[in-house]
Amino acid sequence: MTVFATVLDEAPDWMPAEMPPGYRTRLLEIERLSADLQAMDAIGRVLWATGEPLTDAVARLFAELKCGVEASQGAGGRICVTLGPSQRLLVLVSQSPGPVHRAHEEITRAFQAVQFADASDRVVFLAQGDTSTPPMDRSDPVLPDARDLLEKMDVEVVSTTSVFKLWRLWLEDQQKARRALESLHAEEGMVLAPWR
Repeated sequence: MTVFATVLDEAPDWMPAEMPPGYRTRLLEIERLSADLQAMDAIGRVLWATGEPLTDAVARLFAELKCGVEASQGAGGRICVTLGPSQRLLVLVSQSPGPVHRAHEEITRAFQAVQFADASDRVVFLAQGDTSTPPMDRSDPVLPDARDLLEKMDVEVVSTTSVFKLWRLWLEDQQKARRALESLHAEEGMVLAPWR
């Protein structure tokens, strides 16, 4: 918390009206910028959070991409992302902080999601890498044996770093970001530029 915010918390409600011209405008601008930063920070959690906070950050990210988002209660990180009338991504957010291996319980969750998915749904397994490592230096969060098994089940494997890059792309070019999402749904993968 900044010193400025602390002073405002202590001041009576009538104080801003008594201040010189421009004070209220600056105050409103600071509040707007603070809200913007908080929204960006919430999405930034995609790069380092695990468990339920990660699921919440992923849901927020897809909402920012103007997708319909419905997080299943008690489903251990499952999010239904609606791209269009007949296009849905069933996103399984890995609850594991470490690399996912073939015998991991996350694989069972992916299999169950495939069993209950509609024909037009695309199941996506979203895994977090080593959060103590910067995104560009992270190894694959899904070990090769688990990746092979997921791909045989027709589950697309995506890292949290990739969805964060998708959000960054959205801020620059919404049409390209939308095409990347649609190619993910069409089982073509999600091709994004290398991390910068």
